[in-house]
Amino acid sequence: MTNTIIELDPAKLIVSVRYQARKTPGQQPLPELADSIAAQGLLQNLVVAKAKKRGMYEVVAGGRRLQAIELLRADGRWPEGQRVHALLVEGNSAFEASITENVQREAMHPADEFEAFAALIEQGRSIEDVAARFAVSPLVVKRRMRLAGVASELIDAYRVGEMSLEVLMAFTITDDQQRQRDAWVGLSEWERRNAHIVRNRLAADELTAADGVVHFVGLDAYRAAGGRCYQDLFAQADDGRGTYVQDRTLIETLALDKLGAAAQTVRTEGWAWVDVCIDVDNGLLSRFGRVWPEARHLTEAEQSRLDDLTVQRAAIHEKMDAVADDDDDTEWLDLDQQSDELGAHIENIHDAAKQWPSDMMGVAGAIVTIGFDGIEKIHRGLIRPEHRQGAVQASKGEAGGAGAHVSLPQAKTRPMHSERLVRQLTANKVGIVAAELAAKPGIALAALVASLVRKMMIGGYYGGESFGIGISIQQEALEQNAPDFAQSRAGMELARIQQHWIDLLPKGEHGDTGDVMQWALAQDAATLLDLLAYLVASSVQGIRHQENSASTALDELAAIADVDPARWWEPSAESYLSHVSKGRIIDVVAEGVSKEAAVPLAKMKKAEAVLAAQQALVGRGWLPEILHIRTE
Repeated sequence: MTNTIIELDPAKLIVSVRYQARKTPGQQPLPELADSIAAQGLLQNLVVAKAKKRGMYEVVAGGRRLQAIELLRADGRWPEGQRVHALLVEGNSAFEASITENVQREAMHPADEFEAFAALIEQGRSIEDVAARFAVSPLVVKRRMRLAGVASELIDAYRVGEMSLEVLMAFTITDDQQRQRDAWVGLSEWERRNAHIVRNRLAADELTAADGVVHFVGLDAYRAAGGRCYQDLFAQADDGRGTYVQDRTLIETLALDKLGAAAQTVRTEGWAWVDVCIDVDNGLLSRFGRVWPEARHLTEAEQSRLDDLTVQRAAIHEKMDAVADDDDDTEWLDLDQQSDELGAHIENIHDAAKQWPSDMMGVAGAIVTIGFDGIEKIHRGLIRPEHRQGAVQASKGEAGGAGAHVSLPQAKTRPMHSERLVRQLTANKVGIVAAELAAKPGIALAALVASLVRKMMIGGYYGGESFGIGISIQQEALEQNAPDFAQSRAGMELARIQQHWIDLLPKGEHGDTGDVMQWALAQDAATLLDLLAYLVASSVQGIRHQENSASTALDELAAIADVDPARWWEPSAESYLSHVSKGRIIDVVAEGVSKEAAVPLAKMKKAEAVLAAQQALVGRGWLPEILHIRTE
């Protein structure tokens, strides 16, 4: 059957749902379109297909024109018996006709367009056929199909303007629509406007071809092992970041196998141990001690090879300079990769020329890993913490000779105080300094002025705004870190001072604070200085989480204010003794009272020793090192 022009009664027409490509309404208002048809007639034929109901036709192109005609019929402006001309098409061509007619007239919404293209592919059309029929490239068709595969909720959000096309593109890096939905729900309003954040959120567990481990293994080797890749069709640059490696376990297994082969060669050098690791960061390396080699003279062969590599690298750098201004950076990136590879070979020659002390080879080892550039990297001369003692002996050399150049890992020791107790003690220290500073307005004022000078005249950013000036107060949660603080002398003193000012400050109608500025303007300077001292004291900082012997800014302030922590703190079960070992309790009594007083505690249970130590230490002024005011 060929397409033919027929005349139809408007009452026999319905807007097609099956063959309608446009889902987003056009922008021209229907009343205006109706007025135009009433004045000029129907300038373009409708496109129809036979409906399932006998005698009825579906309008596959021109639905808005049909709706405008229905408006004219409703208000009596459509002449009785007037029919409309329509192009009758076969059902299997109807959807294509809808796309063509809509694309050629008022622009379709992009979401309608890429869903329509995907629907044609589902009907059996090839990508190349669709591309040829609508004068676009096959890549355009593939991209529109990929967009059509995004979760319908996200496409709807794009239709109504809640999401940009760039962000919608970012969601195409995964076919998992539930992941897409979950990611969208979990994004803040600001994140929903950032395609880069969306892409990173969805690809958090996936590697790209630009990652070092992928470059090290090679995409060809990965695919040969059955690995799957996923291409981001909307990637802007051909730098590997648009190719996603989906089987992370496989790529890492292949990398470890390749590193293992390299490790076999390193083991022949005579190291005590050789490990392989895909990724080695500075944090891991810092756990090891190091033995350092001395460089020997290069052999003639090594020097010749080094000279050759240096010349090659210099030539590559010249080429990089020549193409630096080109719009296409593909060649520059390729040259840069070649330069990195030559640099790695040069580094390996120098590494091979290092002479390692034979005495240390029996305790030191090496890690074979992958550098950031995807090239094999070897860290030699590493000393594990558990080999510290052996390294000390080996570093002395044979027969009294000169020792090796060695830096050993820090010996592991159990901390005297737990992290919780360190926080508790340092929180008390903060409160003690605050309690004394609150009674010394002159020093508090000087501290405030000095702080402002540092932040506003010397440099640094200080946020916050109050009554038009950029000053804010920060407080540390003392009672949260030190449950004993509220009942301590310093805690009760700060509570007393706080209540004093609460009683003096103005009250609002509902019991809240009144107009503080007007109240302050009515006070004398002495009152304001006293209040300032309390406020500055409340901002004292210095809670720690780990023991450290270094002095801090809190110690500096405490020394200036002549703070004596022993006036405010005593070792009790809650404040200290129940949180340390029985051996530590004995040492504390021996230090704070006498060795003789500590002897009986050894035969007691810990609970008994805690009570006995608490009584013995009353009034002795003993303080743990953490509470000392350090001046150096």
